[in-house]
Amino acid sequence: MPLPSPTRLQPRLALLRGTTDLVPLVTVVFLLLLFFLLGSSFVTQPGLVVELPKSSLGVRLPAGGWIVSVTLTPETKGGGGRKPLIFCNDEIFDLPGFRKLLEDAGRGRPPQTLVIRADKEAPAGLLVEIMNAALAQKWSVLLATQPEGERRGGP
Repeated sequence: MPLPSPTRLQPRLALLRGTTDLVPLVTVVFLLLLFFLLGSSFVTQPGLVVELPKSSLGVRLPAGGWIVSVTLTPETKGGGGRKPLIFCNDEIFDLPGFRKLLEDAGRGRPPQTLVIRADKEAPAGLLVEIMNAALAQKWSVLLATQPEGERRGGP
């Protein structure tokens, strides 16, 4: 019995000829870029730009704490002296006004965390007064510092 002759299959698909359309590829890249930009969280430090004191040890800042910045006014030519500024919640306070803010914020709420970002030239007595006002409301207090190997580069 003779063997059947092998059948040769003919491909039905033809190779694509011409240029490749790059519009879908560019669209996908832009969508991925947009997705990552909107999905990432930008960490910003609210408050004034202060030069923090350096420390070799550090503690992670809590996510839900209040941040208060303490700095001194710029030097004037008249030599009037530099006065301390307390900056919290996008407002500038004096010490009695800041105490009232903490008292109002502490009513009917559980204790929170207060992070003090103090300029290294800020008076220590003022920092102690701010800490005492927060501790009187049963808040936790942290003093922000800059790691020793890191240069000051932003707020």
